[in-house]
Amino acid sequence: MRFFGTSGYPPGSLNVNGFSFFNALSFQIILGGPVILFAKSLHASSFVLGTIAALTPLLTVLQLVAARFLHRAGYKRFVLAGWGARTFFTLAVTLLPLVPGLSAGWRLTLLLGALFFFSLLRNFAAGAWLPWISVLVPANMRGRFLSRDHAFMHLGCLAALLVSAWIMAGSVEDGEYAAVFGIGFVAALVSLWFIRRIPEAHSHEEMRRSGIAVPWAAMLRYPPFARLLWFSTMYAAMIGSLGVFTVEFQIVRAKLAESTILLLGSFSFAGALAGLAVTAPSLDATGSKPWLRRAMHLMIAVIAGWLLLAGGILPCRPWLVGALNLLGGVAGAIFGVSSTRILLGSVPVMGRNHFFALFTVVSGLGLGFAPMFWGALLDAVGRLDFTAGPISVNRYTLYFAALVILGWWNQRLVARLHEGATDDTAVPPAEPMPVAPVE
Repeated sequence: MRFFGTSGYPPGSLNVNGFSFFNALSFQIILGGPVILFAKSLHASSFVLGTIAALTPLLTVLQLVAARFLHRAGYKRFVLAGWGARTFFTLAVTLLPLVPGLSAGWRLTLLLGALFFFSLLRNFAAGAWLPWISVLVPANMRGRFLSRDHAFMHLGCLAALLVSAWIMAGSVEDGEYAAVFGIGFVAALVSLWFIRRIPEAHSHEEMRRSGIAVPWAAMLRYPPFARLLWFSTMYAAMIGSLGVFTVEFQIVRAKLAESTILLLGSFSFAGALAGLAVTAPSLDATGSKPWLRRAMHLMIAVIAGWLLLAGGILPCRPWLVGALNLLGGVAGAIFGVSSTRILLGSVPVMGRNHFFALFTVVSGLGLGFAPMFWGALLDAVGRLDFTAGPISVNRYTLYFAALVILGWWNQRLVARLHEGATDDTAVPPAEPMPVAPVE
């Protein structure tokens, strides 16, 4: 297939894709459904589940620090060091279910500690990833490349959930959790091998220009960047908690088994692959904004579907949950590749490291605070459950209704986004560099 071939892609791109696959296989286990189910088996509250989901996005603040050192250390060295160090904490999560004599409370505490340091190291190193990709991939093929790379990532996530569902079928014991986490550990090791094979692909002068400091206020006054930042942060607030509390809803209200939840969750990544296959051929030609609109409308419809399930309008059947996961995967993948393409085109070369860091941090804070906020709210609502006409009003119906309203408001912002430059060096003439560089 041309989509997965090598023709027309920059050198080293297959190694980027290999890293994306095995990295996704690892993080989908260590930060996704399997670890959420393990925490729930330790009697974690909604707030604790939200905290687990929030750790990685909240710790993106470290990328502001990392941006100051990228031009000295180099992108490859930075990523390799951070991803290598975090692998030790993947091993810690793997061994935790096997440690004898620990109470559920202590296991949960140690799990949170390991995930905290895992996320801390990951985020310090991740500040180099987008600048590295922006150098490796020419602007005129970013849509096609990003679609393919996101496809490899979603294939890794799909593989993680399918294997996890197979291992965790039936009654789940500590050994099954350890086996699943062990697969995540091995995948993390393999991803390091692919990182070592990705070329640096930048010059000393290019690194110097990318590392030039730009004041935060100036970056926030740069219209293409500021509009995309606000839009992406609001989207993060909408979907940042969805993966956690749809899983909790399936446990608490739908009473589905762990293996069934993981298997149904894999539908989202199958949907993502389908969405990317449709988007990839035309994204560079049509631009990102039309696809962003479609993604937003579809995501709002998916959340409305969860609202109907929570309200008892639709029966909570596995095939309906799978269908919602499938469509949510389509919407999420299209949004991800389209918004990343706009970001790469909206950031000027001068001070690029700092633009990427600020964007990742602010949108990451939206992703991080969302599950904590909604988790605390769900805990506060507690066991609310009454009927209003045909609708069952409970904490999940209130949650999904709020997300629908937030999504409807945010989709109107797509029209204000700027598509960005069409080559690697241009900055839109109507949107000049926000401030003279400070050496």
